[in-house]
Amino acid sequence: MTQKMYQPDPEKIQEAVEKSKSKAEDYLKDPEKSRHLLDEAMKKAKNREKPTGPLADLWENLKTAFRLLQAYINKQYTTIPWGSIVLVLGAVIYFVSPIDLMPDWIPLAGLIDDAAVLVFVLRQINADLQRFLEWEIEQKTDSSEKVIDIKLENQ
Repeated sequence: MTQKMYQPDPEKIQEAVEKSKSKAEDYLKDPEKSRHLLDEAMKKAKNREKPTGPLADLWENLKTAFRLLQAYINKQYTTIPWGSIVLVLGAVIYFVSPIDLMPDWIPLAGLIDDAAVLVFVLRQINADLQRFLEWEIEQKTDSSEKVIDIKLENQ
């Protein structure tokens, strides 16, 4: 007999995201509290083995979401809709919380619900995440490499 792998109920995932959103709004009012939460999330992520296969994309998107949140908290990137940044922070709150749909101490299953919530949120903010990635690339481009149109006046 094969053991069926745990899969979180989509309605429970959405409910968990909704609960995290109200906490996220409180965190966004306090940048220091948000920074501390982000530090916890990055520590938790570093303690996990880097996934391969289908979870590798999720991992990269999670790191991008962390950078997005950090840039938002530091007021470097604020052109993201309020609802999207609340979702990002709500997902981070859920990711950090040891008590959620499946406690994190349960091998594998404890991370499946975290992944499910992250996938749910990242799909909803995919366009905002892509715009952030474009902004990051633009920030890294040396100003001498940027094309500047200058119209010279005849003397």
